[in-house]
Amino acid sequence: MMGKWIGLSLLWASVVVGGEARGPEAPTLLADAPPNVWVKALVTKTGWREAPLFVYVPTLKRFVMASGMQSYGGMVPRHYDTEELDLAQLKWLNAYPPDVAAGRPESGPVGEAYSKERIPQGSHGPELFYKDGGHLRVGAGGQWLTSRVDYECCYVPDDGKVYAYLHDKTLRYDPKARTWEDLRAKPRTSCRVWGSMTYDPVNKEILHAGGDGGSADVATWAFSIEKNEWRRLEFGSPEARDLHAKAKALRWQAKALLGAACNRFAITETDAEAKADLAAQAAALAAAGEKLAPSVKAVAAKRLADAIAAVKAVGSKLAGKITPDLIAEVRAARVLFEQVVDALAVEPPGRARSQTACDPVHRKIVLFGGDGLDRVLSDTWVYDCATRTWEQRFPEKCPTPRAGHILAWLPKAQKVVLAGGYSREWLAQEIWTYDVAANEWKLLLYVPLQAEDYGRQKFSPNAPRVTCREVQTGAVDDDDVLVCVTPGERPSLITWACKVDPSAPAAEGPAGTSGAYTFNRIDPATWEKAAKPDPDATAKLYRDLPANVWTSLDFPLYAPGARNRWGTTAYDPDRHQLLFWGGGHATSKENDVAHFSLRGGCWTIGYHPDDPIDKVYASQPTPLSFNDRVHVPVHAYKAYCYDAAAGKMLYFDRAYNPAVREWEPQPFPGLDHRGPMHSFMAPTPRGAVTYSDKGLFLLDAKSGRWNKLPWDGPPFGPIWCDGHGLRYDSKRDCLWFANDKDIWRYDLPTGKATKLGIAKPKALGQFIFWGEQVYLPDADLMLLMRLFAAPDGKLRNAVWNPADGRFYWADLRFEAKGKPVEFKDNPFSWSDALAYDPQLKLVILNNSSDYRVWVLKFDRDAARLAVME
Repeated sequence: MMGKWIGLSLLWASVVVGGEARGPEAPTLLADAPPNVWVKALVTKTGWREAPLFVYVPTLKRFVMASGMQSYGGMVPRHYDTEELDLAQLKWLNAYPPDVAAGRPESGPVGEAYSKERIPQGSHGPELFYKDGGHLRVGAGGQWLTSRVDYECCYVPDDGKVYAYLHDKTLRYDPKARTWEDLRAKPRTSCRVWGSMTYDPVNKEILHAGGDGGSADVATWAFSIEKNEWRRLEFGSPEARDLHAKAKALRWQAKALLGAACNRFAITETDAEAKADLAAQAAALAAAGEKLAPSVKAVAAKRLADAIAAVKAVGSKLAGKITPDLIAEVRAARVLFEQVVDALAVEPPGRARSQTACDPVHRKIVLFGGDGLDRVLSDTWVYDCATRTWEQRFPEKCPTPRAGHILAWLPKAQKVVLAGGYSREWLAQEIWTYDVAANEWKLLLYVPLQAEDYGRQKFSPNAPRVTCREVQTGAVDDDDVLVCVTPGERPSLITWACKVDPSAPAAEGPAGTSGAYTFNRIDPATWEKAAKPDPDATAKLYRDLPANVWTSLDFPLYAPGARNRWGTTAYDPDRHQLLFWGGGHATSKENDVAHFSLRGGCWTIGYHPDDPIDKVYASQPTPLSFNDRVHVPVHAYKAYCYDAAAGKMLYFDRAYNPAVREWEPQPFPGLDHRGPMHSFMAPTPRGAVTYSDKGLFLLDAKSGRWNKLPWDGPPFGPIWCDGHGLRYDSKRDCLWFANDKDIWRYDLPTGKATKLGIAKPKALGQFIFWGEQVYLPDADLMLLMRLFAAPDGKLRNAVWNPADGRFYWADLRFEAKGKPVEFKDNPFSWSDALAYDPQLKLVILNNSSDYRVWVLKFDRDAARLAVME
């Protein structure tokens, strides 16, 4: 111990350590620092990593760091994939296997050749491994290689090895030999990323808690080191699981009530829904809660009583005009029902980025909070190793909701320590300890936030800093020194240290309550407060629209998200609304479904969206959130639509219920497809269709299954997300397919396909339909969204006539705020979409690339159609 502090004191005055610059701004020596204060121990010019494996290895008296993200693509000064931190010497060491160490730098960048060799590893796909000499090595990030370890790792003292889980591979690292091996264990079938691994010393196995997946996927797993096998653990009696299921049913009722209130406010109801008695619906929810109440005990009983009282308080008001304030009351009641579900859970509900820590004295494993994706959590769970059971605890106070925090065991103090983390709001740096025996949290450090960047960001000074999507990485050594590594300004790495002492006086700072939430900052209330639904004004506007004039609608606030969402928009003719979802690679990744009410003239959203916590080049690593909401894929492209027969918006086999404003937990089986880049969806009166080179499928809403349709005729072949087209024609009961060369007709009654052999006009350019087109039944024309250069040099709309197979120019104008709009370049991109409302007889263009919505009353006779040559 004394040697460590002497080493720190001597090295603190050094200018350079291992070839790397030191941090002159560090406030003090760690040896002289008071307890429970962060010290910036080391700042290296290089070594930048996000979310690496980071553990303390007692046999080495060093910390081991590996993998994580050293780069998101391109050339960077890479350190070796695995490094060791010698805290006594304040030095990072490249952990080469002995036989490949000769001639390489002891620390710092390995060299230009090494960095160049790592670029293709992440450029051509997620290649996790590479070879160094004869050794298997684990990659550390690249354009396509996402290798954030987060907390999917742990040290096992019984064999002195480090275990990790990445890309469905169970890995083992030998700190002594500095070698990696793939154990080739069968992967877990759920919770593949974002979880936490901790060694269970009683059962000699690794416990895995948390991780990705929908509600059916959430589970606790155990890895038998002896059997090299993962298995899913089961918890709770049949009675407890049944009670939990009933609470979830109540939660869905609460969501349905909230959705109904939102739809009434925004004027996005069907005629039948508009006649529903919302006050009676609230009374039915309260009655269902009271029926369940006798079966519920303790904290869950208190929460259920509060939920019932909240519903009763707002219920009678729902018979009158729905306002944003009333919606807020219903939403608050729904939150209470969600907390009832959490209190009755038999194992930790779904969460990401919540590190677990083992208390070997009491033989317990502790879990706190985590990222629920649309919120962060503040619940405390304790796993009893002896009985393999979870217990949810409700301490008097606890840290506020958070995720991405350090959780570790203090071997000398015999307490669990929690440090830092992130929230959906700016979160101050804190250090807490948890006494397992006393069920008591204690605040040891609170560093108030300071505003930076003109108030746009807030961080705690002289302490580690993380953003709302970064984990805080750290571990504790034998002397209760907590070490945290954080990425600095690229390519630097900052190493922090803190002497943790739970016996010090408690710090003053905010405390949380068990089971609380902090929600995503994209708040539905923002759009509800901005909206001013006025059905009379919009009805008059549509009546008075001049024919063949695209008119830009005025509304208070566009849907959340970026302008380059790169996908279509579904249209719900039953409720006269756009349903806008998507984004993905290089743009917005939140999974909100935005509703634009044609009758109300406003945008609203139904829920706080799930935050895409991983920075990825393309798709999120998991298809569903814990709320069974679909994560946005690489892009939505043309892979979703509204199905009137089902009354749902569909993304392949998953369904969004506009009446509830929520995704449904159960998929529609039977569909085979090629993903959003190579599959299209389109609505028909028979049901939604999905096409890829795996076939054409139709959803049977009554049976709830997708069925493959026959295809009799020349094949269309693969379909491509950008430029190809698929649209239903109600006059002929057929589908029209288009690529860059020709148009196919598919007759739904017979399954017969015909290739037309059209002559594509030169003015169209590369594609025929250009991805977004809409059939106008009264005009019997297909209107293309994209504008094309006409012979007179002006940009004009084009239509295709199915009757004669020819393209025509259409004389349509654009107006915004009563003034004409002229475009020099085509204004509509891959992020915009076209729809038609047969009842309102309006063409609707969701121009998300410019945050506009255009409407058009099309008159064929007045459109002055001219043949495109």
